[in-house]
Amino acid sequence: MLTAQAGDPAAIQQKLNSMFKLTTTTADRTDIVTAGDVVVIHQPGVIMFGVGSAIGPTNVYKQGKIGQGLGTQMMMTGKDTLVRRFVPGEKCWVVQISVERDGVAFVLYSDPYSDNRYYGTLKVAFADKKTVPPVEEFLKTVAEVLTVDQPAEDQAGGAQPAPAGNGGSGSDPGVPVAGKYVKANSPNDFAVFAPTGAFSVSQGGMVYTGAYLLQGDVLIMTSAQFRAPLRCRLSGDTIIDPNGVVWKKEAEAAPVQAEAPAAPLPAIAPPPPPADAPPPTLAVGQTKEQVTAAFGQPLRIAKVGTKEIYYYKDMKVTFLSGKVSNVE
Repeated sequence: MLTAQAGDPAAIQQKLNSMFKLTTTTADRTDIVTAGDVVVIHQPGVIMFGVGSAIGPTNVYKQGKIGQGLGTQMMMTGKDTLVRRFVPGEKCWVVQISVERDGVAFVLYSDPYSDNRYYGTLKVAFADKKTVPPVEEFLKTVAEVLTVDQPAEDQAGGAQPAPAGNGGSGSDPGVPVAGKYVKANSPNDFAVFAPTGAFSVSQGGMVYTGAYLLQGDVLIMTSAQFRAPLRCRLSGDTIIDPNGVVWKKEAEAAPVQAEAPAAPLPAIAPPPPPADAPPPTLAVGQTKEQVTAAFGQPLRIAKVGTKEIYYYKDMKVTFLSGKVSNVE
């Protein structure tokens, strides 16, 4: 029993339960069933073990510092224990909150790092282990080491389609998501995020579809094909998936400028009429060929001795020895 109670443990528990939406994991802790709030670590020194460890480490925050007890330090030396140190600014989830006699224990759970997830306990100790502090005073201590990054949406209803342009309630309007992203070193794997909040991922010959939601820089993807929502990081024009793989956004093709209509060609003037041909001439001494070239073939031809006469409509041409000798 506590010897003195300046605060109320039940009130602290109730307040923390309302502040932190818990995450539910699978029984073997290998994946998330229901995603809760993302939380940010603000102090150095948090240590977590791989989820394969039967017992997680305990980190104690007291008087502005995080430390570990002897038992945790001994476990860290085990050759089969996966250990990861977290730095200020890194993010994780909370899967359990328990008010104890001398403080509050937060069980933390991480994203995959090199295909391994980590977990551990962060205990925020009471300043005086024999006295429960007032609720508001203790919440200030908690905020020194752990705060909610962005409140999670109601997972029972699933992620809702995003408004055009970015992707969901709580989205940062300055960080557009819509577009095509290609997996690093694997051009055949790509993801397409529509402005409507729907996504399609083609990877390893499989196609996955669902809805996405953007909360700050956290991209939450839900699908009936996933065991649990996927939480990715959005950084500029790249998406970093839970396995740390980078997906790069393809540059949008520049809009094709419509060509200005060509100026109409100037009208081509019709060719000038041919110059009037000079009237054909007929003169003594011209040959038969010259006459027929100028006047055409005669209507009839008559031969009289050594003479040959060409009859035209309006004239008669007499040839002597093949040349014009007389015109009538």
